[in-house]
Amino acid sequence: KKVVEMGFDPKTLRFIQALRVVQRFSNKSIEEKVDVYKKLGFSVNDVWGMFKKWPFSLTHSEKNISNSMETFLGLGFSRDEFTMMVKSQPQCIGYSSEMVKKKTEFLVKKMNWPLKA
Repeated sequence: KKVVEMGFDPKTLRFIQALRVVQRFSNKSIEEKVDVYKKLGFSVNDVWGMFKKWPFSLTHSEKNISNSMETFLGLGFSRDEFTMMVKSQPQCIGYSSEMVKKKTEFLVKKMNWPLKA
């Protein structure tokens, strides 16, 4: 019922994913996860928007989220660009730093794409 009230359609895979996350964590744990994102500059609305796109975004630890941010910032992305990427594609938080570095290197060095437009 809680997941339906959040706006998920019970006929979709996203509903099942959200249900798994909500069942896995207590309300307090979910609030703590939201607080982790808030410390990194995301609003509560951002966090719930990301949750609706990719429910597993609330399963990452603070360390995992921070490491992901450090990886993107270390590659030359700004904090605003990182926030924009995560809001648009929240699953990028779960990518390994090695994979992000390899793919960015391929695009920038091999394909000659500028890191910034």
